[in-house]
Amino acid sequence: MKGRIFGVLLLCTLFVGGGDAQSPDKAERPVWTLEFIQVRSENFGPARGYLDDHWMRVRAEAKRQGAVLDYHRIQNAVLITPGHKVGDPNSIVLLTEYKNMDAFMKSQKAFDSMRERTRWQTGGVIKPWSVEDLFETLNTQLFLEEPAEDSGYKLLTKQ
Repeated sequence: MKGRIFGVLLLCTLFVGGGDAQSPDKAERPVWTLEFIQVRSENFGPARGYLDDHWMRVRAEAKRQGAVLDYHRIQNAVLITPGHKVGDPNSIVLLTEYKNMDAFMKSQKAFDSMRERTRWQTGGVIKPWSVEDLFETLNTQLFLEEPAEDSGYKLLTKQ
């Protein structure tokens, strides 16, 4: 009887240990940043142009290098019905998916060095706006992707 109980416990230990080994290490899970920005009045076009010339191009290069898995610029949709308006047309969310936490930690330095290269400059174009004139970053949050059997994303930081 004791031998059977010991055998069952040994089998359970093997299954639990094997299942735990299947889940990826937290350091290797994808990490997401969500940046919420508010575009200043009358500057929506120039703000989108700035994001295209800088934010999107830098993310595309980082994706080519393998540090960034994906990135998106999402504009808040405005729903207007008679007597009701939902949404803010000047609100944009910038999403970046990083390979892992290490890639995220190294990303800011890499983004800065990419912006300093001359090929990132828009030659011959005079841009009268600074970033502060175009938009304000309201909030930046960092999320760690969890496996499908978990409840979803976990908020790691909030600025």
